[in-house]
Amino acid sequence: MSSYLLSRIRRTGALSAVAGLLASALIGAAPAVAAGPVHPPSAAKHASATSVRASLPAGTWWGVKNGRTTSAYNQYFPGYQFGCRGDQRHKGVDVGAPTGSRSYAWGRGRVVGRGYDPGGYNRWIQVYFPSVNMSLTLGHLLDGSELRVGTSFTRNTVWAKVGTKADGLNHRHIHFRAARGNHGASPIGPCEDMNPFILWDALGLPS
Repeated sequence: MSSYLLSRIRRTGALSAVAGLLASALIGAAPAVAAGPVHPPSAAKHASATSVRASLPAGTWWGVKNGRTTSAYNQYFPGYQFGCRGDQRHKGVDVGAPTGSRSYAWGRGRVVGRGYDPGGYNRWIQVYFPSVNMSLTLGHLLDGSELRVGTSFTRNTVWAKVGTKADGLNHRHIHFRAARGNHGASPIGPCEDMNPFILWDALGLPS
């Protein structure tokens, strides 16, 4: 091997060594990167949901004591007369429970409407949640159990009980129908509604 090539190899090796030393120095001088959160986002979300769940009364479903879903949102029922433009779909969620079972408020709001609709909602109230700008109609309530118009409530307030009896049918469920905005004194119609779970979720309740 020629002396020229040997000198080139030595020079190249020396330059590599210098470059390596400089890189090590730069890495050592770089500021330390802050450690990530102790709990991943999913864990934080779970912890939040758990605390919210703990704030709800035990043994409730959609806020109804001993409740269970008896009719789902948008469920198709042949011959159903209360859908939107004859689509025969159930515009709300029905939660069944024994007559007189308590229904607890989902969050902070106020009662903006109340009435009796024979053959429809029967005894009903309309509530509004300003924090999320959404409304909820509760139908088939036990007569006299419902909060009055103008009443403010917070989560876990008993806003009504299950089961209209005035028409002799003894409805053993509450019909929940939700919509965006403040619908005031009039109950939400079947073509104005949205899935009640949108409101439930907006209020931070557990899925």
